[in-house]
Amino acid sequence: MSIYHFFKRLFLSFIIKTKASLLRFNLIAHYRNKIRGINKVNEVPYLDKNQKKEIEQYYKKQGYRVKLYWHQFFIASNKHFSVKYIPDDIFHAFVAARLNESKQWPSLLDKNLSEVLFKGYKQPQSVVKNINGFYYTDGELVSKKTAMEICVETSEKLVIKPSIESGGGRQVIDFNISGSVTTYKDLSMDKLLRLFNKDFIIQRVVSQNKQLKLLNASSLNTLRIMSYLKDNQVYILSTILRIGKSGKFTDNNSSGGMVCGIDDKGCLKEYGYYGTGKRVNKTESGFVLKGFGIPSHNKVLSIVKELHKKVPYFKIISWDIAVDEDSDPVLIEYNTYKQDIRIHQLANGPVFETVLSEFLEIGRGMDF
Repeated sequence: MSIYHFFKRLFLSFIIKTKASLLRFNLIAHYRNKIRGINKVNEVPYLDKNQKKEIEQYYKKQGYRVKLYWHQFFIASNKHFSVKYIPDDIFHAFVAARLNESKQWPSLLDKNLSEVLFKGYKQPQSVVKNINGFYYTDGELVSKKTAMEICVETSEKLVIKPSIESGGGRQVIDFNISGSVTTYKDLSMDKLLRLFNKDFIIQRVVSQNKQLKLLNASSLNTLRIMSYLKDNQVYILSTILRIGKSGKFTDNNSSGGMVCGIDDKGCLKEYGYYGTGKRVNKTESGFVLKGFGIPSHNKVLSIVKELHKKVPYFKIISWDIAVDEDSDPVLIEYNTYKQDIRIHQLANGPVFETVLSEFLEIGRGMDF
């Protein structure tokens, strides 16, 4: 090997490692700032001396210096003490980065590809797709004019959202069309498309199961299921229901919605939680959470296990599944990058308890 190629490889290795370190640093800073802000605004009480000592000792044995912000938040909110909550900074900066193939982000997460990846599974019906600025309908490339005409001719309520990144319900807009004017801020169809520019999808709104509609009629209340692929098996780590805020279309915690854990029998647990950690036992519409049956719960879990096997690039995935008016599970989307583990631990406690030692070892870069 020439001196030139030796130093070239050395330099490229340095650049790659530096980039990875910067990404890790940014993830850690982002999640720490976020939880610190939540704890401060909501005056979350501190852990006592014995709790701190027990948590720090556990993580020290695992090779980590742990920040206690997340334990502080969970324990104050759900009243369940455990050393085995995993902080967001450790999970996202160390664990998820090794469980999931980052090379596949964001290509396989493009919602425009879901119908291909998960062909044969029920999904919201697409009306128009925009991929890199090009318009498609029914798999055919069409002009923008034709795409707008197809939307205008659709009588049902539609939803438009970014196809590559719409986490937290950002820029997810439901609308109807009268003439060529949408119900979203009275924008014309042309202006609405220009607002999203490119890489988005327009779908028909899923007709929600009447049982789930009771919890909040304005939002599509979806199950969020976290699954883990290991040794040719898919394990369900946690299942929760997201319930939207009254009057809101999205069911996200960040949009004022609540989350509630689902037990092994497919019923809601006693308490639901808002993003602030506030705990309630009823929905805004007055329905008691405890014992509320989730339609097609077992069917949803079975389908998630099938779906996960189709994308083995990602060992841990959070799935958003709706249940429609025919009680059929409908895949809305799946999340692998910056997936929200906080809502699972808030609603269901230390959901990583059985795999935590394994995950933390993976995070240290050790092979199994």
